[in-house]
Amino acid sequence: MLVCRAGAETVGLPLEGVAEVFRFRPCTPVPGAPAALVGLTGRGGILVSVVDLATALGTAPAPPAGADGQGPGHVVVLRRDGPRIGLRVERVLAVAEAAVETSAEGLGRRAVAGYARAAAQGVDEPGFAVIDLASLLAPLLAAGRPGPA
Repeated sequence: MLVCRAGAETVGLPLEGVAEVFRFRPCTPVPGAPAALVGLTGRGGILVSVVDLATALGTAPAPPAGADGQGPGHVVVLRRDGPRIGLRVERVLAVAEAAVETSAEGLGRRAVAGYARAAAQGVDEPGFAVIDLASLLAPLLAAGRPGPA
């Protein structure tokens, strides 16, 4: 798991779904986009849609970056077919091995696959929500599709 802070929450992202991580930088806003879409940025000549993970989960978003763009935050680019999507997180904490257990408690979001406990350097939380990336992205990708004619 890639353990991150998303707003006030500690979450785990399945490592096999992560392509790369880079420091957050200012994005170009997209008019009419869902609230969770921070905007677009370029990375290695490829356009990346940056989604604020905390907003997508329905929790308080991470604080905005400073005017120099070097404020808090990382972008976790997801490994997937189709357009590049990056998740803005407040901070990447650690890579940890963790066993996922399903539970109905905690964040209570469809995008939460379960909960895990991990003993890893940099992770002060006793447990964290594990994010189901496909469930997280489904409503965001559907929002970009045109409706029936």
